[in-house]
Amino acid sequence: MSNLLTGGDLRARDHHRIEDDAREEGPLHPVTLPNGVRMQVVTVGLELTRQLLADQRLSKDSAKLQREIKRQLAERGSAQENLAGLFGPSMLNSDNPQHARLRALAVKAFNGKAVQQLAPRIEEICAELVAGLPENEEIDLVEELTVPMPMHVIGEVLGLPAQDRAHVRTLIETMMSMEPEVSQPASDELGGYFHALLTGDGLDPRSLFGVLALAADDDGDHLSHDELMAMAFLLVVAGHETSAGLIANVVHDALDNGLWHEVAEDPELVPRLVEETLRHNSPVRSATHRIATEPVEIGGTTIPANTLLLINLGAAGRCPQAHEKAGEYRLDRETTGHATFGHGPHFCLGSALARLETETVLRQLTSRFPRTVYAGDGQPEVTHNDIMASLKSLPVVLRR
Repeated sequence: MSNLLTGGDLRARDHHRIEDDAREEGPLHPVTLPNGVRMQVVTVGLELTRQLLADQRLSKDSAKLQREIKRQLAERGSAQENLAGLFGPSMLNSDNPQHARLRALAVKAFNGKAVQQLAPRIEEICAELVAGLPENEEIDLVEELTVPMPMHVIGEVLGLPAQDRAHVRTLIETMMSMEPEVSQPASDELGGYFHALLTGDGLDPRSLFGVLALAADDDGDHLSHDELMAMAFLLVVAGHETSAGLIANVVHDALDNGLWHEVAEDPELVPRLVEETLRHNSPVRSATHRIATEPVEIGGTTIPANTLLLINLGAAGRCPQAHEKAGEYRLDRETTGHATFGHGPHFCLGSALARLETETVLRQLTSRFPRTVYAGDGQPEVTHNDIMASLKSLPVVLRR
């Protein structure tokens, strides 16, 4: 079962059973990724998950993570010098005080006020895409809407030229594939693209990339080139992948649970549906990599220093101690606690944007096509990697 916690040929919600069974069996599960790197997947309840996500002994430091990963790769005879750009020194892969410094340089673009200012443009982007969708014939909503929508939004926020976004999306998907022979070249190409964009003359100074590249904060602090490159990887990949996965999962959950027409009749249910999907069917399967800086006791078992960890978020969201009938998908829950956007210092910077994008798509689709149906023969396939659990495709027929 262990390696099914980081991949496998899974269909929608197959991973729920695997993760929930793992949580019942114990807190720690050794896995080996396709590149040979060994780590432990943590499957515990919601309270302990939150504690671990905020535990400073579980470091996010890029240098520490890269050193251990490269050590393991060298043991296998690999001479790989560079890791995927997502392991660069971004705020995702740093500890305080460095994490707080980097976050402060980007937070203004993603706080609640900034996101609400984006709401009219997000409505426009969504309306343009939805208007182009055919009715009464089978389409793949992942390909036609749930992937392009957040790429358009994050592209405008960051300053990615419109003509480059489709290619950037392809590189991201290839990089996230967990196939070393293609994922690393895709990461290298994406890094080259970001370098050219961030150092070229065409960068829009009003975009977030322009602000980060050209301006300093109130104390005169600014990003080094390596930090800017790492920030680019993080904001583009996280800003696209998480939202795309959440939108697809929410649409699927509404259809699969017979709630589509109910939501069409009562749009006030949309935020509840989004939160229940975040809890029950998280698009982020596990929080990104951590490394123990000293021996750490987790659920009665002590892991040694330098252990690499993935903290599973689905098992935490469906924790029976936190929620009555936690395995059921219900909109009448009084509490909707989950750890999908993390906890502690690394709580997701883009959580408000992801929620707004997803709610916008669901409201527009259900109001325009209230009789939409799922068109697949069975449950759709999910992505095959250690971090994400989003749908590869979502066949639907849109009906008024």
